[in-house]
Amino acid sequence: MTEKLFLFDIDGTLLSPGPSARKAINQAIENFTGIPPNLQIKDVAGMTDRLIVKNALEKSGTDGDITEVINNIINDYLILFENTYLESKEAFVFEDALNLVHKVKENGLSLALLTGNVKRGAQIKLGRFDLMKHFSFGAFGDDGETRNDLPIVAQNRAQKMLGKTYEFDEIVLVGDTPEDAIAAKVNGCKSIVVCRRQEWYDDIVKAGADLIVESLDDPIIKI
Repeated sequence: MTEKLFLFDIDGTLLSPGPSARKAINQAIENFTGIPPNLQIKDVAGMTDRLIVKNALEKSGTDGDITEVINNIINDYLILFENTYLESKEAFVFEDALNLVHKVKENGLSLALLTGNVKRGAQIKLGRFDLMKHFSFGAFGDDGETRNDLPIVAQNRAQKMLGKTYEFDEIVLVGDTPEDAIAAKVNGCKSIVVCRRQEWYDDIVKAGADLIVESLDDPIIKI
């Protein structure tokens, strides 16, 4: 069996956090700038947490070295988010994604996370549904500014955590946005993109996804 490393995105792929995450990051940014950024799905999907905040700050006119500002806003966001997410009735797990996780594990292949969430945010989101137990490591939004920066982080961590060297063409990114496909393509990885929003389909095709499915239960997915 060919060695493969499957890297799973979180939001829109493994689970939906409902509106609580976007509301919390909106509030954290407004707390600093005094201006509500009114973030829409297009402003956050496929982005890292740090890039979401950076873009919002730039739009508000904040300039100079904003690294510390971003750190403070993200810390504020995590506090706000954790306080609301655990009570949210709108968060749920995508069962087809969980089925694929089990399928990968049953076939003796490796898996990890590749997500724009900072690590603590990922732990909060997955922890609610006891999903962190499936992932011993990952590449997170605090490891790079864009999603394109993360595959090499995951590759290096796989070497450290698993003692295995995966070539990029042995790494499969599982996501739901055009950005997942782009991150795979620019790094020479493979991609499986589940199209949960039909309006994104054309952009996912343009991004060069290797495999586009409507469900991660699709038998066309070969492990």
